[in-house]
Amino acid sequence: MNARAKDFWAGLLFLAFGLGVMGIARSYPLGTATRMGPGFFPMVLAALLAVLGLIIAVRGVLAGRQDAIGPLAWEPLLLVIGATVFYGALVRDAGFIAVTFVAVLLAARASRHGRIVPRLILASGTTTCALLIFIKGLGLPLSLSGAWFN
Repeated sequence: MNARAKDFWAGLLFLAFGLGVMGIARSYPLGTATRMGPGFFPMVLAALLAVLGLIIAVRGVLAGRQDAIGPLAWEPLLLVIGATVFYGALVRDAGFIAVTFVAVLLAARASRHGRIVPRLILASGTTTCALLIFIKGLGLPLSLSGAWFN
Protein backbone atom coordinates (compact mmCIF):
# COMPACT_ATOMS: atom_id res chain seq x y z
CA MET A 1 0.00 0.00 0.00
CA ASN A 2 1.40 3.41 -0.85
CA ALA A 3 1.25 6.63 1.21
CA ARG A 4 -1.55 8.06 -0.92
CA ALA A 5 -3.76 5.07 -0.29
CA LYS A 6 -2.92 5.09 3.42
CA ASP A 7 -3.84 8.75 3.78
CA PHE A 8 -7.01 8.30 1.75
CA TRP A 9 -8.29 5.34 3.79
CA ALA A 10 -7.25 6.87 7.11
CA GLY A 11 -9.08 10.06 6.14
CA LEU A 12 -12.20 8.10 5.21
CA LEU A 13 -12.03 6.23 8.52
CA PHE A 14 -11.81 9.52 10.47
CA LEU A 15 -14.64 10.99 8.41
CA ALA A 16 -16.88 7.95 8.96
CA PHE A 17 -16.16 7.83 12.68
CA GLY A 18 -16.78 11.57 13.05
CA LEU A 19 -20.07 11.37 11.15
CA GLY A 20 -21.15 8.34 13.18
CA VAL A 21 -20.49 10.09 16.48
CA MET A 22 -22.28 13.19 15.20
CA GLY A 23 -25.30 11.02 14.43
CA ILE A 24 -25.29 9.58 17.95
CA ALA A 25 -24.67 12.98 19.59
CA ARG A 26 -27.71 14.44 17.82
CA SER A 27 -29.95 12.55 20.23
CA TYR A 28 -28.47 14.46 23.20
CA PRO A 29 -29.37 18.06 24.03
CA LEU A 30 -26.71 20.42 22.67
CA GLY A 31 -27.41 23.46 24.83
CA THR A 32 -25.53 26.66 24.06
CA ALA A 33 -21.87 27.66 24.13
CA THR A 34 -22.31 29.16 27.60
CA ARG A 35 -24.54 26.36 28.96
CA MET A 36 -23.35 23.25 27.18
CA GLY A 37 -25.57 20.20 27.14
CA PRO A 38 -24.30 16.61 27.16
CA GLY A 39 -24.21 16.48 23.35
CA PHE A 40 -22.24 19.69 22.78
CA PHE A 41 -18.70 18.44 23.38
CA PRO A 42 -19.06 15.14 21.45
CA MET A 43 -20.71 16.99 18.56
CA VAL A 44 -17.90 19.56 18.32
CA LEU A 45 -15.14 16.94 18.56
CA ALA A 46 -16.88 14.67 16.05
CA ALA A 47 -17.31 17.57 13.60
CA LEU A 48 -13.61 18.44 13.95
CA LEU A 49 -12.67 14.79 13.38
CA ALA A 50 -14.90 14.59 10.29
CA VAL A 51 -13.40 17.78 8.82
CA LEU A 52 -9.88 16.53 9.58
CA GLY A 53 -10.72 13.20 7.93
CA LEU A 54 -12.02 14.95 4.83
CA ILE A 55 -8.84 17.04 4.60
CA ILE A 56 -6.61 13.97 5.00
CA ALA A 57 -8.57 11.99 2.39
CA VAL A 58 -8.42 14.84 -0.13
CA ARG A 59 -4.70 15.31 0.49
CA GLY A 60 -4.21 11.57 -0.03
CA VAL A 61 -5.90 11.81 -3.42
CA LEU A 62 -3.99 14.94 -4.46
CA ALA A 63 -0.55 13.91 -3.16
CA GLY A 64 2.04 13.39 -5.84
CA ARG A 65 4.29 11.05 -3.91
CA GLN A 66 3.84 7.34 -3.56
CA ASP A 67 6.07 6.22 -0.72
CA ALA A 68 5.92 2.58 0.22
CA ILE A 69 4.29 1.76 3.53
CA GLY A 70 5.81 -0.95 5.68
CA PRO A 71 3.90 -3.79 7.31
CA LEU A 72 1.42 -3.15 10.10
CA ALA A 73 3.13 -2.74 13.48
CA TRP A 74 1.12 -5.24 15.50
CA GLU A 75 2.91 -4.89 18.82
CA PRO A 76 2.32 -1.13 19.25
CA LEU A 77 -1.26 -1.51 18.05
CA LEU A 78 -1.97 -4.26 20.57
CA LEU A 79 -0.25 -2.35 23.37
CA VAL A 80 -2.40 0.76 22.85
CA ILE A 81 -5.62 -1.26 22.50
CA GLY A 82 -4.63 -3.39 25.49
CA ALA A 83 -3.95 -0.30 27.61
CA THR A 84 -7.39 1.07 26.73
CA VAL A 85 -9.15 -2.22 27.54
CA PHE A 86 -7.10 -2.54 30.74
CA TYR A 87 -8.17 0.94 31.81
CA GLY A 88 -11.84 0.35 31.11
CA ALA A 89 -11.89 -3.04 32.81
CA LEU A 90 -10.06 -2.10 36.01
CA VAL A 91 -10.62 1.61 36.71
CA ARG A 92 -13.47 0.94 39.17
CA ASP A 93 -11.79 -1.93 41.04
CA ALA A 94 -8.15 -0.83 41.07
CA GLY A 95 -8.80 2.93 41.24
CA PHE A 96 -8.24 5.91 39.01
CA ILE A 97 -4.65 6.68 40.01
CA ALA A 98 -3.12 3.19 39.69
CA VAL A 99 -4.97 2.26 36.50
CA THR A 100 -4.25 5.57 34.76
CA PHE A 101 -0.56 5.32 35.63
CA VAL A 102 -0.22 1.71 34.41
CA ALA A 103 -2.32 2.29 31.27
CA VAL A 104 -0.11 5.23 30.25
CA LEU A 105 3.01 3.11 30.84
CA LEU A 106 1.56 0.33 28.67
CA ALA A 107 0.63 2.73 25.87
CA ALA A 108 4.01 4.49 26.07
CA ARG A 109 5.71 1.11 25.60
CA ALA A 110 4.29 1.15 22.06
CA SER A 111 6.86 3.78 21.07
CA ARG A 112 10.19 2.60 19.72
CA HIS A 113 11.85 5.54 21.41
CA GLY A 114 12.17 6.40 25.02
CA ARG A 115 13.57 4.91 28.14
CA ILE A 116 11.90 4.06 31.41
CA VAL A 117 12.53 7.39 33.18
CA PRO A 118 10.79 9.55 30.53
CA ARG A 119 7.93 7.02 30.46
CA LEU A 120 7.56 7.22 34.24
CA ILE A 121 7.54 11.02 34.03
CA LEU A 122 4.91 10.84 31.28
CA ALA A 123 2.74 8.47 33.32
CA SER A 124 3.07 10.63 36.44
CA GLY A 125 2.26 13.84 34.59
CA THR A 126 -0.67 12.33 32.70
CA THR A 127 -2.10 10.82 35.89
CA THR A 128 -1.77 14.14 37.72
CA CYS A 129 -3.37 16.12 34.89
CA ALA A 130 -6.20 13.59 34.50
CA LEU A 131 -6.79 13.66 38.25
CA LEU A 132 -6.98 17.45 38.30
CA ILE A 133 -9.20 17.67 35.21
CA PHE A 134 -11.59 14.74 35.59
CA ILE A 135 -11.82 14.15 39.35
CA LYS A 136 -11.22 17.59 40.85
CA GLY A 137 -12.35 19.82 37.97
CA LEU A 138 -15.28 17.88 36.49
CA GLY A 139 -16.14 15.94 39.63
CA LEU A 140 -16.37 12.49 38.04
CA PRO A 141 -17.41 9.93 40.65
CA LEU A 142 -14.39 7.64 40.33
CA SER A 143 -12.56 6.18 43.29
CA LEU A 144 -8.95 7.30 43.56
CA SER A 145 -7.75 4.03 45.10
CA GLY A 146 -10.48 1.54 44.17
CA ALA A 147 -11.98 -1.39 46.05
CA TRP A 148 -8.78 -3.45 45.82
CA PHE A 149 -6.80 -0.98 47.92
CA ASN A 150 -9.42 -0.07 50.53
